[in-house]
This record gives sequence, C-alpha cells and structure tokens, in this order.
Amino acid sequence: MRPIVPVAATVLAATLLAACGSSEKSTTVGGTTFASDDSKGTSTITSEKGMIRATDGTAAAKVTMPAYAPLYPGAAVTGVIETENDGKKNKMVTLSTPDAIGKVLDFYKGSLTGAGWKVPSSFVGADGGMLAGEKDGKSVSIAFSRHDEGKTDVVVNVPGD
Repeated sequence: MRPIVPVAATVLAATLLAACGSSEKSTTVGGTTFASDDSKGTSTITSEKGMIRATDGTAAAKVTMPAYAPLYPGAAVTGVIETENDGKKNKMVTLSTPDAIGKVLDFYKGSLTGAGWKVPSSFVGADGGMLAGEKDGKSVSIAFSRHDEGKTDVVVNVPGD
C-alpha cells in the first residue's frame, strides 16, 4: 500500500492547484513543492535535491539559448523543460519548423563546430536524425523527427550555465 501514498499526494497536489482562483498556485507535500503560474506558463516541482520546470506558450518562446546552439531561424518554440539536480542544470527546448531534417542538422552541426565543439556522432534519415556535441566536459544532444504534416520537430538538450 505504500506506493499509493506518493501517487495520492501528487493527485491531491494537482487537485489543490486546480482549485485555486489565482494564476499562481502552490502546495507542498512531503517536502516537495508543486507550483504553477498560468500567467508565466510555468509548472515547477521543487525538492531538496533539485527542481524541474516546464514552460509553454508565449513564455517558452522567450527562452534564451547559448550561442553554440541558438534557436533555429524561423522555428516555433513549443516548450522548455529546465532541470537542476545536485547543482547541475540542464535545458531541453522543443522546436518545430517546416524545414527538412538535413537542413536543420547542418545548421546545428555548423553552430557547434563553429563554436569549437566536437561532434563525435551524427546521423540523418528520412524520418529522424540526431547529433551530439562535446566540449570542456559538457555535452549537447539534438534530436530531429519529421511528421506527416511536413514539419520537423527538434529537441535541443544543452547544459545550463
């Protein structure tokens, strides 16, 4: 019966957040804080070990990216997930563009190598692709997938500052 407690706590927290009338909602259960702010388009979970924050909508479009992995020109930002665990930060940004996978991969490969990153692996296929970059003990990964609607989704995973 013990595993039900965390699930029940999460459901309770979500219910309490949904019941609040303001755009900012927060509750703490067992040392973990669940918060959302509709006006900022964010939802955050925080504990003593770290945090995870998801951002969507117009707030996600304001994301700041490092120069070595900039936002793809003309792409729409569809979401941002930021994490911090034991002092290490990470940012995952999802984008959508009508451009072909190969063109997007070439853009990011050029951005990384132009900034002195090594790209030890990359591949591209008809429906997807991936590349990885390394520099100064940090790593970057970028994944691509093509949809039937003619759009390419891009997931850029970079270390935080």
